[in-house]
Amino acid sequence: MRSSLHHHCNFSDFSGSVRHLLRSATATDHAEVDSCFAMMIGRGLAGYTEFLQLSAAAIVPLEAALSEANVERILPDWKNRSRGASLRADLADLGLSVPSAARPPSLGGDANQFGVLYVLEGSRLGAKVLIRLLASPGLQTLRPLRYLRHGEGLPLWPTFVEQLSPRQPSGAHPRMPSQEPIPLLGGSPRTPPPVGIMDEPAHFQV
Repeated sequence: MRSSLHHHCNFSDFSGSVRHLLRSATATDHAEVDSCFAMMIGRGLAGYTEFLQLSAAAIVPLEAALSEANVERILPDWKNRSRGASLRADLADLGLSVPSAARPPSLGGDANQFGVLYVLEGSRLGAKVLIRLLASPGLQTLRPLRYLRHGEGLPLWPTFVEQLSPRQPSGAHPRMPSQEPIPLLGGSPRTPPPVGIMDEPAHFQV
């Protein structure tokens, strides 16, 4: 499932921040993914294993593409944010490896990278919801949780927003031209994107 901002919004008609543009353009997709993964995990170990495999199939290639695009140029602490190693370790504990997945297109340009980063970083908010779900009766024994707990205690979302907020959703900013589509969700039509972004907590909202 992959979409572009240009399929959802008209830049010329939008006067808010790029962050609010991204939230508006991705709301439906995120709700669908959140519901899908919650039901999947609710099936127990088999569903949780499938969740990890699908997450790895989407996230690992996207992170590789971001690294190749030198994402640290716009997000210097990228190495602290990457969750590929956590996914690999979780799957290894279950006797599995990262499934093969179609390689995403090149992520050259700040607009492309920020579009993908918004989904990846915002997915941590969705991970918090899934952690609470795993506290439900019958699900407490599901392990491992390196991926879902990655970055706990670190201000990764607000510091990402600090980098995103100065960007403009149009050609007004030389590093984010309006003609460059911002990819929102990575993966093939049969591969759900990473954990969806739940509604941002009030203390994260502008």
